[in-house]
Amino acid sequence: MPDGCTAIAKIIGNRSILAKNRDLIWTDFCDTVVFENDVFIVTGVDTSNAQICGASFGMNRWGLVACNTTVLVTQDTAYDILLERVLRESKTIDEAFNLVRADLNHGSRYQWCNFILASPQGVGAIEIGDGVAVLEQDYIMIARTNHHLLLPTADILRHASPAEREAGGPLATSQNRRQEAFKLLQEAKSTSDFMQILSTHHKGRGFDSICRHRPDNPHTEPYLGETVYSYIAEVSYFEPERMEFRINVAPGNPCSSTYKEYLIDFNASPQEKENIVLDFP
Repeated sequence: MPDGCTAIAKIIGNRSILAKNRDLIWTDFCDTVVFENDVFIVTGVDTSNAQICGASFGMNRWGLVACNTTVLVTQDTAYDILLERVLRESKTIDEAFNLVRADLNHGSRYQWCNFILASPQGVGAIEIGDGVAVLEQDYIMIARTNHHLLLPTADILRHASPAEREAGGPLATSQNRRQEAFKLLQEAKSTSDFMQILSTHHKGRGFDSICRHRPDNPHTEPYLGETVYSYIAEVSYFEPERMEFRINVAPGNPCSSTYKEYLIDFNASPQEKENIVLDFP
């Protein structure tokens, strides 16, 4: 599903934290999740048929956490499907990038996007365009919104139609939003700091606002949408084989919603996993 999102990741001590505001044009949207032995996934949706597919946000038992953001809506395959493969088949950011690159080399094509990832080794962003992908890695922090930083796609995005950009919005607003998120991320030291970042507003609370609000008359800006969910995943590393996984989720605008925290135990019983799936807001 094309998301007009803000995603940030940072390594803080022995923890990696990845957070995302999910901005959609759809109203009354409700998440679905998958919790299996190796993966916890917030699903995506294929806009061509409104069917649940792939992953919009998730983590796996090897400590890899990942999410995606839209860059350009095309007729190609939903990128959520590829992100699910990343979470199911990759243990590291390098493995994730190798999987994406190999898939593209074999002829697969996806809507343009960013994958933002965090692992015990650091954080990264995989930018995916027209049959090409590049990787940015950092030991500390990274941020992405709805454009590429490394791939030379700015002119295409600048001249794209509103329908092609959808909730991603104009290029300039995406650039401003990423700069604001990155600036705030530099000072973040806790989960509560991430909650504050995701609740940040810009004038008008529109495309350039990290926390986005639907206008009083949605017909005036049909692609603006609003923030429908906020997620913050946290992985604490104690030993090579011992990690603790948590996710905080807030339905609706995070500035006025309340986060629910879940401990994600991949060794939990099937019933315990099902309880979280059913309770997820």
